[in-house]
Amino acid sequence: MLKFNNWTIEQTDWLPNEEKEIEQQLTFSNGYLCQTAHFEEHYSGEQRLCTYIKGIETSIINLSSISVRLHDERLDLHEWQVEKFYRCLHKNEPLLERQVTAISPKGHILELDVQRRLMEDNKGVMQLSYKVRSVNYTGPITMLAILRGGEDADKWYSLLNHVGDNICWTWAQMEPMNLQICCAMNYQMYKNNLLVSKRPIKVEKQKVIGYSLTQSILPGETLLLKKNVAVLDSLHNDKDSLIENTVQCLTNW
Repeated sequence: MLKFNNWTIEQTDWLPNEEKEIEQQLTFSNGYLCQTAHFEEHYSGEQRLCTYIKGIETSIINLSSISVRLHDERLDLHEWQVEKFYRCLHKNEPLLERQVTAISPKGHILELDVQRRLMEDNKGVMQLSYKVRSVNYTGPITMLAILRGGEDADKWYSLLNHVGDNICWTWAQMEPMNLQICCAMNYQMYKNNLLVSKRPIKVEKQKVIGYSLTQSILPGETLLLKKNVAVLDSLHNDKDSLIENTVQCLTNW
């Protein structure tokens, strides 16, 4: 199932019935942020949606969320046929990477190359690189870079959201600890290694904020979404300047 090496844990087979258990073994941390290996894209099967902060025993905002949609289908490895699957946790970085080839119910084939890295020199920051390559699909692909909160409605509620042209942030309250979390995000999209300058559609709901970007693609072409996230909490930071410090953490690192 998993191959344990000195510095890596590798998975080379797609085992959807064991995904939840595997994800727990692929938990990784930089000493402040801690994540299980849940998929970035939508997944309708059983999994653990957990991101933790040091000293906080309940899961916080889902930092890694990305949604990938074709013109009439949504990428979902629980529903699609997985042809190739490789996932590797690099324990010394910490870095989680994944390569997947999947076929949709309508026969569209996509290749995924995903890397998620927790930064060591700035422990509140996570980098996400999400590349999609079309094998036989022609048409639009929409990718949503989002922050998703409120998985546990009894412990999490939004205080204030902001979605600007290039950066968004959400400020939330965690109960019953009287703890506040602020998470900020920016993004870049590339098509065939060229920066996409088209304005995104802003996504702003109570528990989901971010950006939606759409590009038409041909077989052999690629879309790359880079998502950078910073998160700070009032347990380790001044509550009165939490928003300002989180945005600064993201923009200055």
